[in-house]
Amino acid sequence: MNSTVPRRVAPKADVDLPVLGLGTWRTLDRVGPDRLADLLGAARAVGARLVDTAPVYSDAEPRLAELLREDPSFFVATKIWDTEPEVVEEVFERQLASYARSFIDLLQVHNLNGWRSNLAWLERQKAAGRVRFTGVTYQFDHAFGTGGSRADLARVLAEDLVDFVQVNLNAAEAALAEDVLPAAAEAGIGVVVMRPFGEGALLASPPPAAFLRELGCTSWSEALLRWVLAHPQVTTVLTATSRPEHFLANAAATRSGPLGPAEASAVSDHARSVLGARSGR
Repeated sequence: MNSTVPRRVAPKADVDLPVLGLGTWRTLDRVGPDRLADLLGAARAVGARLVDTAPVYSDAEPRLAELLREDPSFFVATKIWDTEPEVVEEVFERQLASYARSFIDLLQVHNLNGWRSNLAWLERQKAAGRVRFTGVTYQFDHAFGTGGSRADLARVLAEDLVDFVQVNLNAAEAALAEDVLPAAAEAGIGVVVMRPFGEGALLASPPPAAFLRELGCTSWSEALLRWVLAHPQVTTVLTATSRPEHFLANAAATRSGPLGPAEASAVSDHARSVLGARSGR
């Protein structure tokens, strides 16, 4: 059996990427260097050489960059958090140096923070060859007390200002599938999905084994990943894990293909019940 994960094309960027990438939020800062090296080795083994990080993810980015200095084959997605131009430039120069690269593959405006000025800056870096692709990320309105709104994200898509968008999407939180995914598809903008497991909340109450068998899945995490990939507009889904065996299991799940409509609906029903129970609704 082919152990390589499938790939999908982001039309505007004209690049094909693995459907599975490694997220680093609240994971890489908790493991030793050997475990991190093994995790990247697992990504190499299954052809999922895409990592997503940010300078505000504790020490995840510098630790990751140190191990990728000798391996330019990874597609590196990282972010801009700051809004002051001189700070943005200083952080970016530090990122380039830490990866020992002349460019970053995908640089995203984190949570749409200062998005108009930062996207203008990003376009200049792209023209100078220091950034291959531009993007924005959106989790929820004014995330962490800063950032933009869903209305801002709609403007970015309508004005075709980026090559990629990264959004929060899972079987229990599917609202963005109704408008963001079609708008991105119309513009050819690639879509990166974060939080497919709701930062672990959805994994806390898996359905019975018989339910999973009816879906054609061996695990609840497989069902949740295949739910995301049932949306053809999605280019890549990120799973944040520190365990190589979990990443390899996620890779195997993507090779099983997207869920069908009936199976995807059943997964959504159970996922929403899990999230509702945890929130007391």
